[in-house]
Amino acid sequence: MRVTLLVLISASTLVAEQPATGATPAAGTQLSSEAVTFFESKIRPLLIEHCYECHSHEADASEGELYVDSRAGLRRGGTRGAAISDTDRSKSLLLRAVEYVDDDMQMPPEGKLDDDAIANLRSWVEMGAPDPRVIEQDATHQPSVSPMDIDPKSHWAFVAPVSPDPPPQHDPRSHDVIDDFASQRATEKGVTLAEPAPRETLIRRVYFDLTGLPPSESAIEQFVASTRPDAYVRLVDSLLASPEYAERFSRYWLDVARYADTVGYALGGKERRLKGSDRYRDWTIHAFGSDMPFNEMILHQLAGDRTDPNNEAGNLDAMGFLTVGRRYLNGLDTRDDRIDVITRGLLGLTVSCARCHDHKFDPIPTADYYAMFGILSSSKHHEDGKSPLMMSDIEKPHDHPILVRGQQGNRGEIAPRQYFTALRDADDKPFRDGSGRWELANKIAAADNPLTSRVFVNRIWGHLTGKPLVESTSDFGVRTPPPAVAEVLEELAVDFSRHQSVKKTVRRIVLSRIYRQAVSSSERNLELDPDNGLLARANRRRRDFESLRDSFLAVSGSLQHTIGGEPVQITGPTPAPRRTIYAMIDRQNLPAVFRTFDFASPDAHSPNRYFTTVPQQSLYLLNGAQSQELARRVAKEVRRTVARNSEQPNELAYTQTLVRRVLSREPSEEEQRQFVSFLQQAPAPFVVASEHWTYGTAKLDADRRVSEFQPLAVFKDKRWQAKDKYPDDGSFGYAALTDNGGHAMRGADGGVVRRWTAPVAGDVTIAGMIGHREKRGDGVQAIVWCGKEQLFSEVRHGENREFGPLKTRIEKGQTIDFVINRGDSDSFDSFVWQATIKLVTETGQEFETDSAEDFKGPGRNAASRPLDRLEQLAQVLLMSNEFAFVD
Repeated sequence: MRVTLLVLISASTLVAEQPATGATPAAGTQLSSEAVTFFESKIRPLLIEHCYECHSHEADASEGELYVDSRAGLRRGGTRGAAISDTDRSKSLLLRAVEYVDDDMQMPPEGKLDDDAIANLRSWVEMGAPDPRVIEQDATHQPSVSPMDIDPKSHWAFVAPVSPDPPPQHDPRSHDVIDDFASQRATEKGVTLAEPAPRETLIRRVYFDLTGLPPSESAIEQFVASTRPDAYVRLVDSLLASPEYAERFSRYWLDVARYADTVGYALGGKERRLKGSDRYRDWTIHAFGSDMPFNEMILHQLAGDRTDPNNEAGNLDAMGFLTVGRRYLNGLDTRDDRIDVITRGLLGLTVSCARCHDHKFDPIPTADYYAMFGILSSSKHHEDGKSPLMMSDIEKPHDHPILVRGQQGNRGEIAPRQYFTALRDADDKPFRDGSGRWELANKIAAADNPLTSRVFVNRIWGHLTGKPLVESTSDFGVRTPPPAVAEVLEELAVDFSRHQSVKKTVRRIVLSRIYRQAVSSSERNLELDPDNGLLARANRRRRDFESLRDSFLAVSGSLQHTIGGEPVQITGPTPAPRRTIYAMIDRQNLPAVFRTFDFASPDAHSPNRYFTTVPQQSLYLLNGAQSQELARRVAKEVRRTVARNSEQPNELAYTQTLVRRVLSREPSEEEQRQFVSFLQQAPAPFVVASEHWTYGTAKLDADRRVSEFQPLAVFKDKRWQAKDKYPDDGSFGYAALTDNGGHAMRGADGGVVRRWTAPVAGDVTIAGMIGHREKRGDGVQAIVWCGKEQLFSEVRHGENREFGPLKTRIEKGQTIDFVINRGDSDSFDSFVWQATIKLVTETGQEFETDSAEDFKGPGRNAASRPLDRLEQLAQVLLMSNEFAFVD
């Protein structure tokens, strides 16, 4: 793909591939399998346990005229109004009740839910409160028989795959029988196959898929110029042998394993760092790099205590697959999370939906869930063992009773530890070898398992082509139709089940004609096959967060190729040189940049990445300290190259060298003309806006307006504070300001103030994020004043939320005060506040400052030098669609 750059600076540079998720589904709308799974595993059990007794038809109780046992009941609400608001989710009374915001509306009345439960409800409401119970009440969606009466063998995914017979017609363009299957299906539908992608495109694609990095200019030139018939095969083999391939495919798998480096929310100052998490990440890198057979990978991840009990080969660390998940305050939820990662991650079965009742759609009874529950209850995690990630069997393994309606005190029949009803034979015996994990692992890893190979091959196909054959990658239940070209999945699954080699399967796919096709296609093809289900063209894809960041490092000459090690922080002002797979993943406080660029949630198994297009992406790339520093480094490398190769450096040489380095091609004539013209322009005047920041405390009047501003006197340990001793024994307490936040004062009438003084008059726009991460205490109040005008005032408690844009007029010398005032108590008042200010004069001159990036101590100028013209152009190319997308 070639994107001609006609605009040098754009407010939005990333093109949407699909709409952002989160729209509220209307009644009767078919929900995604992920939405159904979240509701069934996280929300329905909570409602049953805490709400049904007083608000359900089953209990014949509707206190406050509210029923919560149906979608319509929640939205209709009771005497206080709708419990769920589709028009304004912030006004959903359900959240206000469980968060105990109002003294006269606190549910459940016997005591506040734990933080994990409230967070799940909040996430559900923010998703649009997807509720499959509307489908249950719609007779048109009801199966003709109970799911428990369904013969599993009647569903294609529950039957072992068989190699399909080759099509009668062989397409001469095919490289593999899977190409012939696709060709046959396309021909039957009147769709013509796309032409092969140009070599320049193909090498960028295969580098992206196998390494996540862009090819160098010399690698492209060598491949394009090669006349060897096996040039592409040799290229693929070299990439598969590279350590970058292992890192790339390991990151794919870490999404499945819900990898993070912290446990999540922890009470009482307990250590949040998840001990040894990086050892699991490094194990996956080694496993994919050495092409460990996939069935062995399964055995190590589920039962490493059997395959390598002393960790002599490091395979005990593989049990991080089970133990790097979130540590819930309720142990039942931790086991549920592990059941979910095993069943959805390896088998594509949503077994967690059977926690409270038999599965609503698939032949998965509640007994199957508690059979798994018994296996995990008979296993324990040993952080002080041979590996901090290991699990082992307890001394007396036992079966577990079914918890009726998911309620811990409501015990039903005993569920034997055994394999799943839909997949086991009639004569299969319950598991009795210890906890049963070893037997379960062997069942899942067996070559004749109908699901394991299909599910994993489908994941690989989705990673390599941008579109899985089966869209619901972690749900192969009875509602899942076979793919349009089912023979491709069956052929690859059978082949994979024989050799168990990930590299062989990857190699086979990327050598196929299907993979090598161009993105472009005819209008007729697009009309007949809009979703490309017939595999008749390639799919254009946007770089994921890891590939985008790693590619920035690569083209700027900043990428370090060290393998493994402790996680590193990547969000500081200076770019960390490590690949993004080694970034610290804090699941409780995931940095905003991860969320902005659609990183997989580490809280639960992630079937797919979902790409959104939001302004914050462009703003980060345009204004972020790291992106500007990397643009400087690219320009520096360009200047070195031009100086080395040219006796008289000029704008044309800079343009050509820069485009080659970033986009790996020659610039067009039109680009040359525009870029040379841009480089010849004098840079706009620049004011160091950070020189106008001051930091202090203040007395606040009754309106919380700053009446007495007193600068903080001491800069120590990278923070401004009132006195040399910290905390102060007097009224200041922990009062402090840092680059991204600080702590409030003790007194109710005092505030900490970050003040900016306008260097000129103009129109001001203010935006950013305010956070208070502590669940305890009563939060802080954030106020923004421009002179005597209050622009903003909100309380933050236990949450991070953006604010703005706030817009007003400001005169030269007038101040903007960012004030933090504590609540009723003076405990747990640390806060995060990052703000950007943009000032535009009447003549169009612009001034920008960022409170975090421009934070400074005494006598220091924290503002970085503005980008010169070549650096600006480098930044634009790094922000371009051509760099962000791969054809």
